[in-house]
Amino acid sequence: MRAILSRWSRGYLCFFYKEAVTPYNYTTYWSMEFDRELIVRAKEGDRSAHEAIVKQFSSMVFRLISRFFRSREDVEDIAQDVFLKMFSRIEQIRPDENFPGWLARVTVNTCYDELRKTRRRKAAMETFGPELAGEQSVAPQEPDSMGKARLAVQRLDPKLRIPLMLKEVEEMSIEEIARTMGLTQTNVKVRLFRARKKLQAMLGGSEGHSK
Repeated sequence: MRAILSRWSRGYLCFFYKEAVTPYNYTTYWSMEFDRELIVRAKEGDRSAHEAIVKQFSSMVFRLISRFFRSREDVEDIAQDVFLKMFSRIEQIRPDENFPGWLARVTVNTCYDELRKTRRRKAAMETFGPELAGEQSVAPQEPDSMGKARLAVQRLDPKLRIPLMLKEVEEMSIEEIARTMGLTQTNVKVRLFRARKKLQAMLGGSEGHSK
């Protein structure tokens, strides 16, 4: 299985890093066309069906992951984790369930888990490794306005950062975000409001979003 994933992932990564910050007009994950027979074959252990699924949905998975992780190695590793989880849970997919939407949920949940781990590691470094920062001999360059905005987004709690990126970059509706994250629409709206308020405070701006 890892050989299948590696073969396809390397081919897609270069393209998706070029397109990672560009909004993309597509049929939403929850209404994408897909071959239900392919899912049935995959459930039966058909390896050609497994490879066909990876080929068909690698683009979607890499795009979603690249919204939250910029390192080539991180994206590739997380994509492999997503597909391994997908195949280990494929029996859970109901016959009437929308597979692309289900896969988007697995991808977002995997990103959420990894973002939380990354956040904890950074907190531990700041708490227990301050001497490392003191060893720097060259002051870091002050980021421009776009860089500041990117850093501010990265500092958001994952539970706020993910719905914000799905809304503003992936252009998902509130309903789609709720389905993808397993939340109520009210909860999504609250998280978006809090994310925007925190960004506004971090960036020192007075403007807010009305969406």
